Amino acid sequence: MDWFYYLVSFFVIINTIVFVHEFGHYWAARKVGVKITTFSLGMGPEIFGFNDKNGTRWRFSLLPIGGYVMMLGDGDASSTTEDEKTLEGLSEEEKQRSIIYKSNWERMWIAFAGPFANYIYAFVVLLIMGISYGVPKHLPIVGEVLKDSPAETAGFAAGDKILSVDGTQVEKFRDVLISISNDDNEKLSFEVERDGKSITLEVTPKITEKKKLLGGVKKTKLIGIKPGDPIFERTSLVDSFTGAIGVCISSTKEMCFMLSRLFSGKKSLDDFGGIVHMASVAGDLSKSGSFALLILFTVTLSLNLGFINLFPLPVLDGGRILLCFIEQVIRRKLNEKFQEYIMIACALLLILLMLATTINDILRLESVNKFVCKVLE
Repeated sequence: MDWFYYLVSFFVIINTIVFVHEFGHYWAARKVGVKITTFSLGMGPEIFGFNDKNGTRWRFSLLPIGGYVMMLGDGDASSTTEDEKTLEGLSEEEKQRSIIYKSNWERMWIAFAGPFANYIYAFVVLLIMGISYGVPKHLPIVGEVLKDSPAETAGFAAGDKILSVDGTQVEKFRDVLISISNDDNEKLSFEVERDGKSITLEVTPKITEKKKLLGGVKKTKLIGIKPGDPIFERTSLVDSFTGAIGVCISSTKEMCFMLSRLFSGKKSLDDFGGIVHMASVAGDLSKSGSFALLILFTVTLSLNLGFINLFPLPVLDGGRILLCFIEQVIRRKLNEKFQEYIMIACALLLILLMLATTINDILRLESVNKFVCKVLE
């Protein structure tokens, strides 16, 4: 029954951040006078729902992943087309409540409000956690050194505090892992604090290789250290406020850095996780019983969803902002056929990326990886 536990955990988490995202669109649209016809949590046929006093249909749909907000004038759930036929029988006053008749700046604000809500959610959760319970931190302290590993050979010991990797200072254990992965040098220099003294340890990472399904080999650098248990430190309101902003900024910088390495060829899609990976992490955190870490995971996913949706691809919020901005500059509507072709191309691209990351996730499963490697031998 583990698979059921993992699925339930994943669906609860993913639908929470999707609701936050779509509510951002909903709130912004209402503020500029746009009528919301449908707010759906999930995709596909409706299971049950209700109408509120403003005429919005709040529905829960069959496929419990994703969601959408449909506004008066939208031709489809993705808001990529316009439903001009519906508007023909409306009065001029009613038409002013449609998304079509709103200015480009108002439409840009509605599109931006979704990702912005994801960042607000992350900020508020981190702020509340910092004040009430404490935000979990994995300090760059070695909790365990694996036997016969490069770290053991180099002289690492449990309790060592890592100060820098090849001259780059680290504040969290995650910084250490990122530095190891991104450093192109064959040998890494670690500055470590032990018993109040600073020492330098030279480590040559072990390179593990796994065959890919479509050919080629994926290489992973390991040195053989594990973090200790996270610590929870409650902070003042001011420190929690600045800390929450700091996490949002640093996470965004990290995502930009990872993308730059992807486009430069230093990273591949094999290094990115998809739906299966998220479900696995959600299930593991739920089983661990650590509610704080589970909440922190929703913060990470919320920041990722907000960031990705700002990409300038027409099927995403960033693309809608870009198209509205172009129309504002050229002072006229873009050709509908041209927009349609771009939407289809971008949708196909996103589907391919989702398939690629999902395949990567499946291949990471130990049993599947062993089978694939055996077949490819």
